[in-house]
Amino acid sequence: MGTRAVGQAPVAEAPSTVVLYDGGCALCQRSVRFLNALDRHGVLRYAELTDEWRQAYPGGVVVWTPTAVYSGADAVVQALQGLGPRGRVVAAWVRFTPGYKKMYRWVAAHRYQIFGRAKASLTSCPAPSSWRGRPLRFSQTPPIPQH
Repeated sequence: MGTRAVGQAPVAEAPSTVVLYDGGCALCQRSVRFLNALDRHGVLRYAELTDEWRQAYPGGVVVWTPTAVYSGADAVVQALQGLGPRGRVVAAWVRFTPGYKKMYRWVAAHRYQIFGRAKASLTSCPAPSSWRGRPLRFSQTPPIPQH
């Protein structure tokens, strides 16, 4: 887990930060909606984790940027830090909580028992879900960086 530096990876759209989340997890979907509510400038894009990403980064959520990949609790902090003053405040609160990485790992391991499975995908028809009128911006899943 943690951060791994990577080279520039080609993606179909302009390079941005992509949050890769577990699409079958109710907590993960709520977290994506929370991030979207804080994202007033459209900084983040979202994609469901693929099996290849799950194997390469087993820590749960993954944040891909053109220069680095973050996983687990580090991914949560990285996503929040890019969301302006409110996001930075929440990121600081998370980072300075004693044992936040250990708590993240415990919740990630028990997320289905605590929060259940999502009833539908965020990308399901008739239109992608949104929150507070801001549409969720979905992305192609970026390629896994070569180490």
